[in-house]
Amino acid sequence: MYIKTKCPVCGEDSFHCIKLHQRNAYIGDRKISWVTSAEVTDTCSPEELVESVMYELASHVYDGITTRELCRILREKFSVLEQYCCDIVQRLKNEMYMYCPDRQHLYYV
Repeated sequence: MYIKTKCPVCGEDSFHCIKLHQRNAYIGDRKISWVTSAEVTDTCSPEELVESVMYELASHVYDGITTRELCRILREKFSVLEQYCCDIVQRLKNEMYMYCPDRQHLYYV
């Protein structure tokens, strides 16, 4: 999953892909899970992430796609947390020359 952080030195936003390792145990019918370790597998700027997403989304994005569908694709295919989907959709709209007149459907200019 990608999480967003702010650099303490320059103040720029960065996205870090974090892989969590967890253990599960069953006590009776209850499942207990805990994180055993976490590792950062990738770090990129928001621009680099949008560029990567644009390249991969070429076959998935169509004229009239809903923002909800685009967020679902971002979550499932790119492991972007839901709280950051709106920011990335805004950047994608600008980069892909799209507009959203009804705030639900995206259309190419």
